[in-house]
Amino acid sequence: MAKRAIAAGVLTAALMTAAMPAAAFAMPGDIQEAVTNQGYNAYEHQSGTAEYDESQLLAIDGNYVATANAMIRKAPFGEILGSVQPGTTYHVVGECPDCMWYKISGAVSGYVYASYLVPEGEYQKNTNSNTDTGVSVRKLDMMMVVDVNSALNLREGPSTNSKVVTSVPAGTEVHVKGNVLNTDWCQCEYQGKTVYAHDNYLKPEFPQTMACSAPVLNIREAANINAKVIGTLAKGQKVKISADENDWLRFDMGDGRIGYVYDEYMEAVGQ
Repeated sequence: MAKRAIAAGVLTAALMTAAMPAAAFAMPGDIQEAVTNQGYNAYEHQSGTAEYDESQLLAIDGNYVATANAMIRKAPFGEILGSVQPGTTYHVVGECPDCMWYKISGAVSGYVYASYLVPEGEYQKNTNSNTDTGVSVRKLDMMMVVDVNSALNLREGPSTNSKVVTSVPAGTEVHVKGNVLNTDWCQCEYQGKTVYAHDNYLKPEFPQTMACSAPVLNIREAANINAKVIGTLAKGQKVKISADENDWLRFDMGDGRIGYVYDEYMEAVGQ
């Protein structure tokens, strides 16, 4: 559904439950939220100082299903308020435009890492995931090339125990559709088939032209959510990406400035 900015002063009562001042946190390049991840204790990964300006949220107003035990936080990467339960439906009121967090409203209102919530219509009940293979995938849409000495096995699932569909030589271009959560595997599309490849053997193909998939996307002057906003991209607007810096994509703005946008909201062109 279409997303729109939630204007300050017209937030619903549920959205106002945890309203806070402007962002005052540094966003890590990656975070593992699932408490089911071996050796990971979510309660050791929190910061009581993280804050977020909710007027920046893009409105969603839809029901999403949790695919893992993920923390509900007061702000992105902030204090833990509770957790979502796999298979349970939650009402999502908005999405952070610069990082992968959803704001949910309910018995416990707060922020949940977006990779662990999928729209009700996309949820695979039998596998408790957002794919038929029983795994949850963080969406990504980028062309990458095989970076190995000989050949790379493309498999039916994200495991070396999965059947090999085909092997491809170094330099082969593959369309990466997403990252399998809590693994080092990518979900790819190759010759019309969904396959999986280990991300150690894939590297982004640069430069490549990508298009904005969000209604509006902030361009920042550095690869950090705290960096100054120096412009915006509209849905469908194309730019030539030159590098990937910890999930932020770098490009030349054409006026001497370098801009950065979050990769979740950019799509490979022509796919």
